Amino acid sequence: MGKKLTFALLVVALISTLLLPGCGSSGDNKPKDTQAQTDPVKTLQQTEPAEGTASSPYSNTILKLGRIPFTNSTAMVHKHNKFLEYLTKKLGVKQTRLQTASDYAGIMNLLIKGEIDIAWLATMTSVEARNNPEIQLLVKPIRFGTTSYRGIIITRQDSGIRSLKDLKGKKFAWVEKESASGYTFPKALLLEAGIHTEKDFSEAAFLSKHDAVVLNVLLGKYDAGACYDDARNTLRDKSKMDELTILATTPDITNEPIVVRKSLPPDLIEKIKQALLDLSIKTPEGKEILDDLTDVQGFLPIKDTDYDYIEKVQTLLEQHK
Repeated sequence: MGKKLTFALLVVALISTLLLPGCGSSGDNKPKDTQAQTDPVKTLQQTEPAEGTASSPYSNTILKLGRIPFTNSTAMVHKHNKFLEYLTKKLGVKQTRLQTASDYAGIMNLLIKGEIDIAWLATMTSVEARNNPEIQLLVKPIRFGTTSYRGIIITRQDSGIRSLKDLKGKKFAWVEKESASGYTFPKALLLEAGIHTEKDFSEAAFLSKHDAVVLNVLLGKYDAGACYDDARNTLRDKSKMDELTILATTPDITNEPIVVRKSLPPDLIEKIKQALLDLSIKTPEGKEILDDLTDVQGFLPIKDTDYDYIEKVQTLLEQHK
């Protein structure tokens, strides 16, 4: 009995020894790394950073774009949503936000103080921006196929008025004092012609809109008026355009600048500039983004000399205050 028990124990020990290598004790039979068994495609999607987030050095940056409202606040935000989303994705920042101010002096102040990063200015603030060492001009918008516009002074063909000097003692219509083509630059033309706009007209009025100036001059309510160069096309009856004549035309007025604060990292400034230059209504994406931005068709770089004429006009107006 003792011998049988001893023999049984030896058999069990032998079987156990034969089974041990199959349990992974040998170096050649280590369990495979469970991470290596993961689907490589799924691993890539989980670890590769999304565009505009962790892959960008500015993934935690929030940029602010300052602009004066051209419509109510709700519509303003809606019209800029796609534009802001485009900049966020293109620049690799966390977010791009819109911030408005009541006037351009406020926008400039926010920019200089670093409370906003990008500003969409007006034509008449271009010189101040150009001369400020803390601001860098980037691009100008394209509208109607060009980056500039002109102001004109019109009268009726049968008015008997043939030159600007003939406007003394006449009734004159402006758009509004904030209008570059409907007030500021035509006023400079009149001053250069020796017409003092504050005292040489028998009557002067601000009609708020360019088409209102055209219509009221056509109807003879005013002898002449100032407006932008294509405003006559607002007449429903295009044949009536022939009843108007242009007395004077301003030189080209460069469209308003988009600027940044110079304290931004240089590479980010360059990325902002390129992102704007890449936008065009000639592409489906660009058209969808730009459709809401007041007739903007794209952007072109700014040259230092683009706003020389504007500075000349500002100097002239200062001298005649």
